[in-house]
Amino acid sequence: MGKKPLQFMITLGLLGSLLSGCTAGDDSSNEIAELKKEITALKEENEQLKEGQGAVNTDSEPEESASASDQPATTAAVDAPLIAELNKAVTVADFAEFTVVKTQFNKVIKPSKPGDFHTYYEAKDEGNTYLAVTIKLKSLLAAGKSADDFASLTIKYNDKYEYRTFSTIEEQGGADFTYTSITSIEPLKTETLVFLAEVPKEVETDTGPLKAIITINEAEYDLIIR
Repeated sequence: MGKKPLQFMITLGLLGSLLSGCTAGDDSSNEIAELKKEITALKEENEQLKEGQGAVNTDSEPEESASASDQPATTAAVDAPLIAELNKAVTVADFAEFTVVKTQFNKVIKPSKPGDFHTYYEAKDEGNTYLAVTIKLKSLLAAGKSADDFASLTIKYNDKYEYRTFSTIEEQGGADFTYTSITSIEPLKTETLVFLAEVPKEVETDTGPLKAIITINEAEYDLIIR
């Protein structure tokens, strides 16, 4: 029996005692009236308690979230690298079109059609050689742009070793080289750029993977050399 039903029974007992042992004085009448009010209130409360005991609790605990093993596996999407291939034109929208036309190892790099007087590049260190990547580049810009701002190139050997390059540009129809920093490529004009990296001869003679990473307008293109 709960607290409220017990209080209800005690109050009923007190009322019975008063009714049987009291006189008809004003004080007794007042006490009886107060007790009747309390009994009425306790009855109502007792009924509410009974109803509450029979009610079904609908506020159930939230189900535990599914375990990690029940969740579908997700992996971060990895974008496939952009690819450049020998003698295949690549268009970078509203910027440039480029084609890799040649890769070569040589101690001395000359322009494609060297004139009687021309500039050339020679690897002075006995254990080194040059790796040269020749690119024909057509500007798709509306105005001229410095040749050395169009593209950059890095050589990666054995998926580990990286070699920076510098660039030069042919002039006079391939008879000579000049500096890319002082040469502008005008709209819709095609020029020949040569990127050179001085590398150990091991890079040439080994059979490990070798590629050039061409960066143009913030996009990177992999050129597989071997």
